[in-house]
Amino acid sequence: MDVGQIVLSIVVTLLILTGLIVVHEFGHYMVAKKRGIAVSEFAVGFGPKLVKWTRNGTEFSIRAIFIGGFVRFADDVEGAPKEGDFRAASLKSRVLTIVAGPAMNVIVAVVLAVVFLASFGERQAIIMEVIPNTPAYEAGLEPGDAIRNMNGTSVDFYDYDVQNLPDSEGLTQMELTVERDGKKIDLSIPYAEVDGQSAIGITFGPEIRPFGVGESFALSLKWIGIQIREIVKALGGLFFMGQVENVGGIVMTAAVVGQAVHSGISIVVMLIALISVNLAIINLLPIPALDGGKLVMYAVEGVRKKPAPERLEGILNMIGFAFIIGLAIFLVVQDVGRLIPG
Repeated sequence: MDVGQIVLSIVVTLLILTGLIVVHEFGHYMVAKKRGIAVSEFAVGFGPKLVKWTRNGTEFSIRAIFIGGFVRFADDVEGAPKEGDFRAASLKSRVLTIVAGPAMNVIVAVVLAVVFLASFGERQAIIMEVIPNTPAYEAGLEPGDAIRNMNGTSVDFYDYDVQNLPDSEGLTQMELTVERDGKKIDLSIPYAEVDGQSAIGITFGPEIRPFGVGESFALSLKWIGIQIREIVKALGGLFFMGQVENVGGIVMTAAVVGQAVHSGISIVVMLIALISVNLAIINLLPIPALDGGKLVMYAVEGVRKKPAPERLEGILNMIGFAFIIGLAIFLVVQDVGRLIPG
């Protein structure tokens, strides 16, 4: 990458992250207002205020350092909680307010996944060849048919589903659903010996095709679920086994965004959805200072029937914040090491 591309990658990455963080904070803001919790400020960015205005008791501001954003509740300062303060709200209201942030990121990811699947498509399992004089040929299968189900296993995304197809050993016929010209066809095709193996006489491979709009809504949830599974697996490897090869920080994110920008709008849409899911999962980690850490404190409060001491909560938040900063620095160093040859 030349200097111009590096700068573009950084700028686009910061804009994407800022947009998704603002969406996250809007989730907190929206539910807090609905639950009667006073929000004193909703800020986009940090540092000196460039523009500000007040609406419904909340000061909105755009700040000079246009990175991220935050919501400040009315009682984010010392003092006894009073009506309308976050600390004075019911446990249910506080939990819903905190959960709303990650939930908004998941909603954004689902919407983008629908757009991605319906407009651009994913790699699907497509029949490439039907061997003459085989059961598949006799059943009327044709090259170009999209495989939707094989022996009871859904085959929606080639890269994720094909590797999980069940073994055909012991089966006498293949239960197959294919899609042709927008219509699904269910077939029961007997196995036969083809080239010395038990098969029906087809070869299939990946091809990018869009899904129908209705189908994309259902498959978007599966797509998001797959991404969440991979993220959780990578984080589990990092925290429990010290595996860092599948985890990247802001530098690696910028590098990937830079490649996506030059690859086309479809890759950008997919990447934003992935980043949004990442933000949701990371924020739900049970680390003090993150939403997940707060939810753990509220769970303890629910058991104890009283909130944790503010001093203890403050200390835990400082420890959590220090851990997050340390992890971020570690990932930056690791990313730089990956990107610099030798």
